[in-house]
Amino acid sequence: MNRLIRLLLVVAVMTGLTSLFLFGLLRGSPDRNVPSNLLGRTVPDFDLPLYERYVAEFGPRLSLAAAEGRPMVINFWASWCGPCYEEAPHLQRAHQEYGDEILFVGIQTQDREARAAGRAFVERFGLGFPNAIDDDSRVSIAYGLFGVPETFFVRRDGTLQYKYVGPVTDEIMREQIGALLR
Repeated sequence: MNRLIRLLLVVAVMTGLTSLFLFGLLRGSPDRNVPSNLLGRTVPDFDLPLYERYVAEFGPRLSLAAAEGRPMVINFWASWCGPCYEEAPHLQRAHQEYGDEILFVGIQTQDREARAAGRAFVERFGLGFPNAIDDDSRVSIAYGLFGVPETFFVRRDGTLQYKYVGPVTDEIMREQIGALLR
């Protein structure tokens, strides 16, 4: 009898684990439309140090005042983040296409004291838009980040239009930038 109870317990546990596994496989891709409390609200200001390659054009620090009434795309990334490497070329292409109309900003966050790795990331992709350093992650906390990468599409008036969680693609960039420019 004791042996039968153990066998039933093992079967029940295995059935439960198998059900969870199948649920994970069948539910589809994770939801990238994670709502933000900032939607429709003014995004938090920031004042962050820039990587050296941007100092001549923007000065040693970057704040939202640099946008001067332009729409913005703010991308949070980290040097250890694989999906950030995946999306960097898409961000650079969008910057090359729309950089005269929209201010693109990269913010390295959740990556304390990793400036050498961050500098290497910026250089590897030849990122032409300013990239700042959020060493203490205060800005990412203010923006309510779940993780990296996350991209915020900000209207001319400084309010958040859309937040995308995960690596952006050319399609997402075109769609959201089109909405910003309308």
